Amino acid sequence: MFRGIWPALVTPLTEEEEVDIAATESLVGDLLAAGVGGLYVCGGTGEGVLLPARVRREMAEVVIRAVAGQVPVMVHIGALRTETAVELAQHANLAGCDAISAVPPFYYSYSFAAIKAHYEAIARASQVPLYLYHIPAFTGVSLSVEQLLELCALEGIAGLKYSSHDLYTLSRLLAQRDPDRVNILSGPDELFLPCYSLGVEGAIGTTYNFMPRLYVDIMGAAQKGDLATARRLQYAANGVIAVLLRYGVIPATKALLGLLGYRVGRGVRPMPAIEGEELKALRRDLEQAGLFGLLRRHALYGPTGDPMRGHLA
Repeated sequence: MFRGIWPALVTPLTEEEEVDIAATESLVGDLLAAGVGGLYVCGGTGEGVLLPARVRREMAEVVIRAVAGQVPVMVHIGALRTETAVELAQHANLAGCDAISAVPPFYYSYSFAAIKAHYEAIARASQVPLYLYHIPAFTGVSLSVEQLLELCALEGIAGLKYSSHDLYTLSRLLAQRDPDRVNILSGPDELFLPCYSLGVEGAIGTTYNFMPRLYVDIMGAAQKGDLATARRLQYAANGVIAVLLRYGVIPATKALLGLLGYRVGRGVRPMPAIEGEELKALRRDLEQAGLFGLLRRHALYGPTGDPMRGHLA
């Protein structure tokens, strides 16, 4: 049963779109020091579906080696072709991951039976738990509560990442699941507090790459029943997220990490780069949204000594 705050890790890339190993190790090390509960690799934030399988495999290996068992690592192996997903799943298992995850097959309109067969094939190929990645706004695959629970009942499937703004469906899913059998982690960063209040065990998100301390504190405050603090911090996070949405979340997140000293590079083409005057405007807007004040803020529930204060928000 996975819990806590899991950064959906960006994939640091060189100009040649190869994994920047040193930059990855630096970012992973600082996220671990911030008290994250796990790391999610090559998902949407990690641009997994845009990367060649060779680069996805290397990224998984680099992160698993850097983490060295300190927290769980979940590798997203989703792909358009079942065979590709199975091959990536087998590699992630051999590399030493703790779980794998996969979006459903998309682009073409597949029947539920075909989607189920796709997940069954991946689960059979894996010795670690498989998590569904439910993100209908991006995949166009809308599964009902009943269908999601039917997939979660398959042998080898342990739960899902729920990346939808539909909190009513999430509430029904949480009410109908067996909590000892189905582990649910939320996806939308801007809705972390309401999702956690509904009963998810943790969350996987983009902005946890640079605001992990903030979300660890939101969770800690909610656990203590201090909703006023939890709300205040969620509102602060949402002010920063509003800026990212204007610039494009992935390009802006990578540019922001660059501003903080992490050499993560630009996004995979055709993802645009933020540079020049646009980068200056992004920095100005993030400052107005309060990000740099959050960097200086004392953490409430993170590791003793708050080692990432001033480095990560």
